[in-house]
This record gives sequence, structure tokens and C-alpha cells, in this order.
Amino acid sequence: MRILKYVCFSLILLNIPSVSLTAFGGGVGSLMSYLTILSLTLYYFFGKKTRPNWWLIIISILFFMIGGFQFIGLTSGFIFDTIKYFIYLICAYEMVKNISVSEYNVFLLIGSATIILEAILFTSDYGRYSGFYIKPNEAGFICITGYATTYGLKNVGTKLIGQFIFTLAGLLTFSRTFIVIWLLINVISLKISIKNIKIFGLGFLIIGTLFFIDEVVGLNNPRFDQLKGIVNNENVSTEELSEDSREDTWAKFYDKILDSPFIGSGYGSFSGKEGHGKGVHNSFLAIIGEAGILPFILFVIYIGYLIVMSVVYFNKKPNLIMQIIALSLFLMANHNFFTFYYVSFAAMWIQYQIEAAKNEEEADESEEEEILVTS
Repeated sequence: MRILKYVCFSLILLNIPSVSLTAFGGGVGSLMSYLTILSLTLYYFFGKKTRPNWWLIIISILFFMIGGFQFIGLTSGFIFDTIKYFIYLICAYEMVKNISVSEYNVFLLIGSATIILEAILFTSDYGRYSGFYIKPNEAGFICITGYATTYGLKNVGTKLIGQFIFTLAGLLTFSRTFIVIWLLINVISLKISIKNIKIFGLGFLIIGTLFFIDEVVGLNNPRFDQLKGIVNNENVSTEELSEDSREDTWAKFYDKILDSPFIGSGYGSFSGKEGHGKGVHNSFLAIIGEAGILPFILFVIYIGYLIVMSVVYFNKKPNLIMQIIALSLFLMANHNFFTFYYVSFAAMWIQYQIEAAKNEEEADESEEEEILVTS
């Protein structure tokens, strides 16, 4: 079961189906996708069954049902996406319960390391690197999630090594979202201990490493050129940094949301699927735009619940609030919550960690009551 767990986890977290699709074509990509679902099904079948994730099951039923009804005829792509997602949702939640923070951290570290390897071994004309995650913003999410999990580790040396690798890999994606969340997480870390201010010093070392990689292989990125200009005290233009802003992309979809706020415009209409054009790059807007206000409200409540409860258990598990902040801000820049399995996996893992913390607290209270009664 442990081997099967790691196989499933690798397929999901290392984005193996998408890597296979990009590298070897649709046949191998589809094979890896079905292998992911099959391995999860086997893990669920042979493992212990506990309470399912009703939060996401209900939200997902509403999203796929309401969004799907907008079609004149249901397409095979929609049907397969829906079936695979619900198998994944039910089976992966059982696996979530058996993934420790250290295991999660290790696999995120492996995924982030592929970004660094790509930057060193392959020069990109695009100038941004993503490793196994195909697109830089998605790679940035993996890095910032991994960075947040380091605050759940007990070994100081392991934590510092992880923070260095996650930060370096995240900066190589040249994702503005990564940088904003990284700064926010480090400010929060000062609440744990003022000694965490040393991470900003580590940041200078990491930037120095970026300059070294640039000298060796050439990063060829306009945003990095801007950074070099700032360091060298040169005049720089902020125009390139503000190009392709998410706010401009979101604004193109507001009227479409208002045209059908209750039942949405149908599956894929905001996420570029089923022949639709460019996506909205915002999971919250994608949900209300494709399936209307009901699943949107439930999804906002779900994310809000995770944020509030992560704050409640901050002293016990400070990494949770950092992870949910990373997830929430990423969802405001990406519309693939229901299709990128490692994104919804991140939400489920946080959710179960909160549930485990609640159970531990209740067990401690029961033990204290027993001691009082015995006394």
C-alpha cells in the first residue's frame, strides 16, 4: 500500500500525465492519465474507507451539473473530465489522510528541483522555467506550496535547505504571484519567531545564485533584466513588468458573468475548454461564470472556512495558514481548480490537517476530563 501510495502521489504531484502529453504526445499522455485514475482506484479499493469529502463533492456536483446543462449536447470531453474528477476526488481524499507534511514536502521538493534543472540544462527563448509543470505560474504554485510546508518541519537543516531550493526554483519561474506570496508568508513567519527574519538574508544569497546561473547559461528573461538594472542602479521601465496583468484579463469577463449570474454560461466557457478562447485566469470567476452563483458561494465559504480554521490552529500548525494563503492567491490567478489535480489536492490536504488538529484537540480535552474525574 505504501508503494501504491507513492506511485499515486508521484503521478499527481509531479504532473506526470501532462509531462507525458507534452513530451510524448496524446497517446502516452492519455495512458498516464488513466493510470493515475486506476492507481487511485486500487488504493481506495484496498485501503481503509472513511468519511468522504462532502464539502468538495457537493461543490463539484453543482459545478459540473449546472455547467454541463448549458450544453446543447454533452461532449465526450466533458463526460470524461467529470467521471475522472469524481473518481479522483473520492479516492485521493483517502490518500490525503495518509500523507504527512514531510512526505508532502519531499515530493514538492522533487517537483521544484525539475524547474532548476530545466533552467540549467535547457535555455528557454521564453525566459521562464516550469520543469514538470509546463507553465511557469503553475510551477510557481508548487514552489510556494512547498515553501509553506517547510514551516511544518521540525528539522532546522531540512527546513533551510528546502526554503533555499523552493525559493530559487520559484524565482526561476519569474512569477509575480510567487514573489508576492513569498513576501507575505515570510512576514507571517515573524509571528512564529522574530528569528525567521534571517530568511530575507537567504533571499540575497538566492538572488546571487540567480545571477550565477544567468552568467553560466543565460536566463533570457525581461523581468530578470529589470532586476539586474535595479541592482546596477540603472534606469528601468516598469512597462514590461505590468504587461498581461490579471486585472485586465478578469475585466474582459465581467459582462459575461452579469449576463447569466444564476446558472452561468456553461462548462469551459471561462476556462478555455470545449472550443472556447482564452480563460479567465481566476478560479472564483470561472466557477460563477460557468455554473452560476450557488457553487460560487459554497466554494467561497469552503475557502473561507479553511482560512479561518488555519488561523485557529496557527500555533499548532503554522504551515496551514501559509498554505491556504498561497492556494487562495493562486486561485485568483488560475482557473484550473477542477482540472489540475495537484491544486485541489492542496485544498484537501489542508482540510484534512485541520480535521486532524480538531480531533487531537478533542482527544486532549477528553483525556483532561478523565483525569479530573479520576482525581
